[in-house]
Amino acid sequence: MAMIWLVATTGEKVRRLRRGSAMTQEQLARSAGVSPSTIVAIERGDRLNPHPGTLGKLAKALGVSPADLLED
Repeated sequence: MAMIWLVATTGEKVRRLRRGSAMTQEQLARSAGVSPSTIVAIERGDRLNPHPGTLGKLAKALGVSPADLLED
């Protein structure tokens, strides 16, 4: 039987955590001190490797560690 691995991207993790916190993209952007377009690009997968500083800001705003946002 073949094993199927599901890989969660950074964007998918950010989206899931943001929605779990009942935040809009604009609210997360404001809380993290980044632009709303940055949130959109990360969640959409347009930015596959966000800057470490950005990841740190998002993690803090979402109440998780930066490592929790990295792709599996």
